[in-house]
Parts: sequence; structure tokens; C-alpha cells
Amino acid sequence: MSTWRWLGVNDLPMPAQLGDTKTIKFSCAAGESQHHVVELRESGLQEIHAEVADGAEMHLTFIQVVPTDAAAASRIEAEVGKNGLFSCTLVEAGAAHTASELRVNLAGDEARADVWGLYFGDAERKIDLNYIIRQAGRLTDANLQVRGALLGYSKKTFRGTLDFVAGSRGSAGNEDEEVTILSPNARNRSVPLMLSHEGDVDGHHAVSIGRIDPDKLFYLMSRGLDEYAAQQLVVEASFAPVLARIESEELRTEITDYIEGRLMK
Repeated sequence: MSTWRWLGVNDLPMPAQLGDTKTIKFSCAAGESQHHVVELRESGLQEIHAEVADGAEMHLTFIQVVPTDAAAASRIEAEVGKNGLFSCTLVEAGAAHTASELRVNLAGDEARADVWGLYFGDAERKIDLNYIIRQAGRLTDANLQVRGALLGYSKKTFRGTLDFVAGSRGSAGNEDEEVTILSPNARNRSVPLMLSHEGDVDGHHAVSIGRIDPDKLFYLMSRGLDEYAAQQLVVEASFAPVLARIESEELRTEITDYIEGRLMK
């Protein structure tokens, strides 16, 4: 993939002291529709390889809730054929150091990728994310939406790339990251990147980095909420579009409670 090395877009630092590597392969035949949920709950590297044939749809949910004193990593690769859809929901909520890589190749004409992710950092947690959607076919469509929250002394780097290769004419892509910073000591680095080797494409990328509006916080606290509860409400609102994509109510509740418990510490 043609990228700028000085930005470190291709480089994903792997955590030290990772546990075992686990590999899963999913294959969705032409015209089929599949739903898969993968949960990473202990230290290790989770690799997922997905093949989406012509006209097929694959919906993948990946949940990382590794204990906060351990390390975690994931690599997800997806190949999407003509008129195929790869829909992916990513939750990075646990681990002391997490590294997550997603690479989607829209190889066929009119192939689509719809990716939504969230991350949560607190204490001295380190988060490294590298999401790349390569648009090779004609009339492909990519949507990459990421929501995050940082507090404490957490550090996060997010690299998001839309890569329009030669021959992808008529393709469209949209990338948007929204991060809420809840602590003056948290460190955020966002590297949105759009590469184009084709003239007839429509690509957009944006990053929104903000802190809780003092007026909004005052309003919420004037309604009887303490500062922690007010922060929780803001974070939940930000994460809601991502969590809504998870079909399992039990999983949604677990993730919400997990994040809420760490917000209250």
C-alpha cells in the first residue's frame, strides 16, 4: 500500500508481553449473509481473516475487554468482492496497552465497507489504532466512523486511511473521528489520511477533538448530577451509535457497565 512512511501510518507498535496468538477465518459465499461476534478477554493477539464473495454480506463485531493490567492486540483483514458488504463494529475498551489494526480491501466494483469503532482510555492506558480501507474497484463506498474518550494519563494514536487506488473511479469514502478528552493530562494523536491515485473519486475525512463544554457540565450538574455522572452521560451519548450496532443486549450492557465503572473511579 502506498503511504507516507514519515507519518508512521503503516507502523503499529505491538505491546510487550502478549499472550498467545489466535487466528479465525471467515468466508462468506456469493449471495450469503453472515453475522460473527469475536470477543478478546485475555492477553493475546487475535487475528481475523474475512473473505466476502460477490454479492455477499458479512457483519463482524469485535469486542476487546482484556483486564486492565494486561496487553492486547488484534489484526483484522477483509477482502470484499463485487457488490459485497463488509460491516464491522470494533470496541476497544480494555487492556493496559492495546494495538488494533484493520485492513479492508474493496477489490470488486461497488464493494462497500461500513466500519464503526469506539475506544476508551483511562489511567495510564496506551491505545494504538491503525484502520485502512483500500478502494480498488469502481464505484466502491467506504464509511469509517470512530468515537473515543480519554481521561487520566491515557495516550492514544489513531491512524485512519482511505486509499483510492488507480482504477477506483466513481468511488466515495468518508472518515470521521470524534474524541472527547476528559483530562488535561490525556494525550491524543489523530492522523487522518486520504490517498488518491484516481481523479474521479469523492473522499472526505475529519477529526473532532473536544473537551466537555463547561456550560453543558454546569447545566447537567445543576440538574442534580455530580461531575462523574455528567461525564458518564456525555461519553454514553458519544458511544451510543457504535453500541447500537451490537445485536446482543447482554454484550451492550456489559460494555456500558464496564466503561461506567472505570469512569467512576
